[in-house]
Amino acid sequence: MRSIARSVVLAAVLAVGGSLATLGAGQAGASIPTPPAQVGATNFTPSLPTSPSTTQDSQFYSIACANSSFCVSVGSEDVGNPLIEQWNGSSWSVATVPNPGAASELLSVSCAGPSFCVAVGDFNGAVSPLVDQWNGSTWTQVTPVNPAGSSQTSFNRVDCLSATWCMAIGFSTDLAANRLPLAEVWNGTTWSIASNAVLPAGATAGELRGVSCVSGSWCMVSGEQTVGANTVSLTEVWNGSTWTVPPSPNPSPGTFSNLASVSCTGSGFCAAVGEYGDSSHNNRNLVATWNGTSWTQNTVPDGPDTANDSLSAVACFSATACSAVGDRGTFSPFSAAALSWNGMSWTTATTPTPASSTSNVLLGVTCQTNWSCIAVGFGVIGGFSQPLAMTAPIARNGYRFDATDGGIFAYGPGAPFIGSLGGTPLNAPIVGMAVMPAGDGYYLVASDGGVFAYGSAIFFGSRGGQPLNKPIVGMAVTADGAGYWLVASDGGIFAYGDAQFHGSAGSLPLNKPVVGMTVTPDGKGYWFVASDGGIFSYGDAVFQGSTGSLVLNKPVVGMAATTSGGYYLVATDGGVFAFPTKGGPPFLGSTGSMTLNKPIVGMAAVAGGYYLSGSDGGVFTFPTSGGPTFYGSTGSIVLNKPIVGIAG
Repeated sequence: MRSIARSVVLAAVLAVGGSLATLGAGQAGASIPTPPAQVGATNFTPSLPTSPSTTQDSQFYSIACANSSFCVSVGSEDVGNPLIEQWNGSSWSVATVPNPGAASELLSVSCAGPSFCVAVGDFNGAVSPLVDQWNGSTWTQVTPVNPAGSSQTSFNRVDCLSATWCMAIGFSTDLAANRLPLAEVWNGTTWSIASNAVLPAGATAGELRGVSCVSGSWCMVSGEQTVGANTVSLTEVWNGSTWTVPPSPNPSPGTFSNLASVSCTGSGFCAAVGEYGDSSHNNRNLVATWNGTSWTQNTVPDGPDTANDSLSAVACFSATACSAVGDRGTFSPFSAAALSWNGMSWTTATTPTPASSTSNVLLGVTCQTNWSCIAVGFGVIGGFSQPLAMTAPIARNGYRFDATDGGIFAYGPGAPFIGSLGGTPLNAPIVGMAVMPAGDGYYLVASDGGVFAYGSAIFFGSRGGQPLNKPIVGMAVTADGAGYWLVASDGGIFAYGDAQFHGSAGSLPLNKPVVGMTVTPDGKGYWFVASDGGIFSYGDAVFQGSTGSLVLNKPVVGMAATTSGGYYLVATDGGVFAFPTKGGPPFLGSTGSMTLNKPIVGMAAVAGGYYLSGSDGGVFTFPTSGGPTFYGSTGSIVLNKPIVGIAG
């Protein structure tokens, strides 16, 4: 062996808490059926990263990205030395990494921002667990727990929510050399065993291969267990203190099954992938989805009956958008394979073979919302395995405006209209919107904190009907679409779903009110901006600069994060400020020197540039030449209420 089907969410999931003046809880405004995911990793382009040596074997096993300018891929090279390479936005380079000794490898990596990553694996032929940590400048070996009495211990995967919380999983052995499930947790200082992962009743051995954590109190792990003479799949759920074992799919008739990887978007949706042996002893793709209570095996494309198929990794950037990667072939040569999930079904993605490669395998994948999915593995070139990377774009196209009455105006092929509150009496005006990662849903938020969900967006809670110190001024969706934050004008933060609370300015005296927020590319931090351009950073959000000490012609009204980790601020006159000022996102133009019909109320950073929107729905694209596509505007339309924002 090598290493729910979820129903489409109803078109309008509801607003609660008193933002609707005439509709009761459990209802929403006008809506249409939920469209499928508007983006997906369907077309990969291969590349060959830097190789430590063209006359030695080297390969990537895993990849993690904090943003489009910082990715880390790990593996092994030169017959048993750990390999780490880092992406800077334009090229890969080999990093200096501690070498603990012979037969060492790094099997997985996870990052919480560009200044903290954890890579795990084993050394001395899987006798001892290996952990390396990145602090923003260097990699350092860290000592985890090696369970007493274990003759072999290895970490297969790691998932980090922050610099102070990670879970690494794999196996240790008992006195009879049987493999036992192992999970350890990092608390910012030390590693400790996360209770004893359960070996299910009737099983004599087990190993964990995949992990995906929503919070420190909810993780899903996957792998395999030995029951009698059979190896069958295994999944377990961690609630912060104990483990439970939900039944996992095991196709019949079959000779074995395992789930090598799992990816969750909240506790209500996961996708797990691996392989099983059919009755003819051919390997087949095994894919299952979790609906919050149980697993369902999915129907997925397979190769010819005589071929062997295996999926090694999966990454979901929404409950309606996942990418699974692996390989297909009759042992040699292999060809890279990938599947794409659109919320309803799995389809085969294109994975071209590099011209110089004779065999290709994909072993790891990560997806960054509104940028790309990157898969890694190895290709065989000149008789030696060499690092391989493949990239598939998942950037959304099109944009939507929201008005204070909840009216929605949608433009572009990737921004369908899914519903609105236009014409519905509201207790408080709409002040913002946030789009789901796959473009197939969105939220509206009112100044009283009422939240309205459309399409694939799921309602997780609101402040509607509850007292607030200051009005809500904006919202942002998590990177996986399974949660959201609301921000008030005093910098207070309210987190729902899998959105983590990283801090707030609610207790600080502010020079000017907060007017908006945006989220880091990996969703593990956020920024607020005040009307004077002051910036407040939390989680893995890095302060890149502000206009807080400058005299502005007009107040700042919004901000937008770029995929590379920087951000833009925009003022009501359309003045644009890019941060960091050196090496950050480029200034591409503004309306600061133009006479506007109406003030600018928001901006959206997209691939190739940014959009500005006026309160009349007028749209300005930058750069003006060769920039993002202009799809239309409401600039010449008489509106019932003014536009308050734009979302790409």
